[in-house]
Amino acid sequence: MHIYMTSALRKEDMKAVGLQLALELIHNKKEKDLITGLKTRTNPGRPDWDKVFRDLQQQKNGKISVFYCGNPALGKTLKAYCQEFGFRFRQENF
Repeated sequence: MHIYMTSALRKEDMKAVGLQLALELIHNKKEKDLITGLKTRTNPGRPDWDKVFRDLQQQKNGKISVFYCGNPALGKTLKAYCQEFGFRFRQENF
């Protein structure tokens, strides 16, 4: 599971270095994310979709399907990545 807080500054942004280091230390010590309470670490900023899809492809864990519900513009982007990497794409709109 990949969780991103898109409104947060990335680790590389000097304004956020202190906060991100503190969150990382807490996560390493308590083995849970301070923001969500889950074991999965919340990532600051927007995902690097190329890296996310490439990492999934390299894991070779069988067929991959991406399920998405949300903004149509992002859905279009994810669908294009799925086509590029050979993943199935399913989108739900409410």
